[in-house]
Amino acid sequence: MCPEKGNQNLKEIDRSGYRKRLNQLEFDAANIPNTPMAVMGKTTILAVLIMRWELLMVDRALPNHPFESVESLIRDANQQLLSWKQVTFAERSSQLYAGNLSLTLEAGHKDLFQQLWVEFSEADYLERISRYDHRLNVNGLNNGFLKGSRCIDFGCGHGNFAHALRNAEAASVLGLDFGQDNVAFAAAAADRLGSTGLEFVEGSVYATRTPSDHFDFAVQNGVFHHLEDEDMAYAEAIRVLRPGGWMWIYTDGQDHIAGDIQDTCSRILRDIEPSTVMRYLDTMNLSTGKRYHLGDSLNAVYRHTGYDEFVERLQSYGFDEFQRLTGGYATDFDADVILSDPWGVEKFGEGDIRVLARKAESSPRT
Repeated sequence: MCPEKGNQNLKEIDRSGYRKRLNQLEFDAANIPNTPMAVMGKTTILAVLIMRWELLMVDRALPNHPFESVESLIRDANQQLLSWKQVTFAERSSQLYAGNLSLTLEAGHKDLFQQLWVEFSEADYLERISRYDHRLNVNGLNNGFLKGSRCIDFGCGHGNFAHALRNAEAASVLGLDFGQDNVAFAAAAADRLGSTGLEFVEGSVYATRTPSDHFDFAVQNGVFHHLEDEDMAYAEAIRVLRPGGWMWIYTDGQDHIAGDIQDTCSRILRDIEPSTVMRYLDTMNLSTGKRYHLGDSLNAVYRHTGYDEFVERLQSYGFDEFQRLTGGYATDFDADVILSDPWGVEKFGEGDIRVLARKAESSPRT
């Protein structure tokens, strides 16, 4: 059982301890040249760090404070990294990997996500669709709410959410993504499954080239927090939604341990091409879902936010009538899951922020 939080013998602990450990890990990694052998070591050690924390993250009966537990994991990873540094001195290759730090977030993520979204088998793809069927169901959105609606999915990836919207009897779904390979995968999947009412196009979430006040429902499912300019993307969403239309919004919260680890990992590996990282992950015999998750965690750049500040921003864009949603699974760390875990706030901070928001009848940006 976890110790009682009110126990006076439990010392006060904050995030500074494990965050200092992460800073040290990043510093030591920066002092190891990115030779092929070193990159293999960094990728493996960081992937294992993430997976070790995930095992503790879902444990509802941690014997120690989660900040202490994760600090121990980071210390182990740092020791492994320094040991690997000694091994790489024997490496004969002088080849160094060099990434392009001048890339925008959009350009960097375009390459990454085209490698992640197109590797799903038919069974994995159908399972992904069923997950969004479930999410719409547990939030009461497939019970007539979406029936007959015209929908747009901003950053649709390989199209799993778009299929779920059609399963909820949406009249039509336009899936928009900046990745040509993602769009081709989504369109081919729709053809194989005999799905109708779906259109997938390559384009920018900043300029969808669609009519104003046209859509009844929009989706932004973990996309805008990767962008250079969230304001511009939300302005486009407001433009294309009809007054009174609704938007499913998912963004990453702040002050969660997994996010701190992932941010450190992405900075350590930012000089490495995502394809190189993915090649090493492929040697680990991972499931498709775990490969996707680790590829995202090791490479993607996130913008974290707090719920209250986020809602204020949404109001400034022209949204109102906010409803907090749930992901529907034990591994979705929304408010309901956080409250059910004795260490929920310490582990997950603001957690996953899923919101249903309405475009105001008289939006300030229309």
